[in-house]
Amino acid sequence: MGRVWDMPLFFLFSDRHRRNANRLSPRPVSPGGRRSMSEYESLAKNVIKKTLKVKPKENVIVECWNHGLPIAAEFVYQLRAAGAHPMFLFEDEPTAWRSVATLPTSKLGQVGSHEWKAVDEADAYVFIPGPADISKIREFGRDKWDAFVGYNSGWYDRAEKNRLRGARISLGYATEPRAKAYGFDLDAWRAMLIEASSVDPAEIVRRGRKVQSMLSRKGRLEISSPNGTRFSCDLLGRKAGIDDGVVSKEDLDEGDNVTNVPAGEAYVIPDETSGQGTIVFDRPMAYLGWSIRGLTAAFDDGRLTKWDATENRDLLQADWDAGKSGRDRLGFIDIGLNPRA
Repeated sequence: MGRVWDMPLFFLFSDRHRRNANRLSPRPVSPGGRRSMSEYESLAKNVIKKTLKVKPKENVIVECWNHGLPIAAEFVYQLRAAGAHPMFLFEDEPTAWRSVATLPTSKLGQVGSHEWKAVDEADAYVFIPGPADISKIREFGRDKWDAFVGYNSGWYDRAEKNRLRGARISLGYATEPRAKAYGFDLDAWRAMLIEASSVDPAEIVRRGRKVQSMLSRKGRLEISSPNGTRFSCDLLGRKAGIDDGVVSKEDLDEGDNVTNVPAGEAYVIPDETSGQGTIVFDRPMAYLGWSIRGLTAAFDDGRLTKWDATENRDLLQADWDAGKSGRDRLGFIDIGLNPRA
């Protein structure tokens, strides 16, 4: 089953979602018969050595969809080279969409005991996300898709309990269908993700210490921008965190067992009842094959009293209508730290 992380990034809602086009070709061989470096060798080595700190003889699951095969193959090779024991899981996209289209929801999203046992025995996990063409959800309906990935929360709960060290490789999101749907330049998108994934975690920590210290204090935080953003909230002295792209013992103790690659952010939970002012999003929000543009959010007396979008507003409206108590409260503040993202 392919883990999924393709959720809305409307990070101000307190019921937040913090838990979701290449051809397969052999690695090139030099005239002398030795393998030359693949496009993904540096990425795989960094994740294995720095992000997950894989040790010899550890069990590691690598999972991907069709478009992620070249990336996954490099991970499997580098894990073997490191003396680890890789296990490769594959989700075939045509079969997945056929299942969503033709099978009843009762037969979707089921995980067998054999996969649960693999998760129980694994030390680390690498996921190259999919599917490549997320826009097919429009064709088959959100209800069927939600049923197909209905195992997700249970999988993450089990992985957390087992202290499974996980890395979600965001390069898997950079596919031709997604780039076309969002209006992205695919080559530039891929290049940025590969470059940002190579940033040393120590550099992210160095850049983030000052931000982390400021966010951990008590006081009034004000955020403004020439685009019209004028927002403030109270910081209560809660410890701010840094996502440096390394799954440490401290992360496992706190239940943060899966990190994104590339990483790089400082975050804190402010006073949930203190939000005041307006936020104007200056970039479109990528959402399941759609682009939500012109997004604004207005807070008054700690509550989100008004929000709007100039394009595809109805997509967020459905999520808003399905939200529970607390949906109008401030969730968290997140500041990017990766210099190449």
